[in-house]
Amino acid sequence: MENKYFQEALSAMVEKAAYVDAVRHLYDIGYSVTEIHENIGYPVSVEKIEKVIQDYEAEKNSPDSQYKFVQRTDELGRRSFIRVKKDEE
Repeated sequence: MENKYFQEALSAMVEKAAYVDAVRHLYDIGYSVTEIHENIGYPVSVEKIEKVIQDYEAEKNSPDSQYKFVQRTDELGRRSFIRVKKDEE
């Protein structure tokens, strides 16, 4: 049995995620907030675009963003993950 409310919620979630990803990508390649607002093709205010960009900058500058997880295998063949700085390896 298909639930129309679930489908509507899922569709809205996918649409919002795509909008956020689009804003982040356009910002990364150098578009200004005004240019993003004019070209996004999604009904959203300048304030919401600025909020997405502020959150994105905070995420990029967080201490955790300086690390990544690397998979290692020991001599017995056991796999584990360790956290290393992105500029080390």
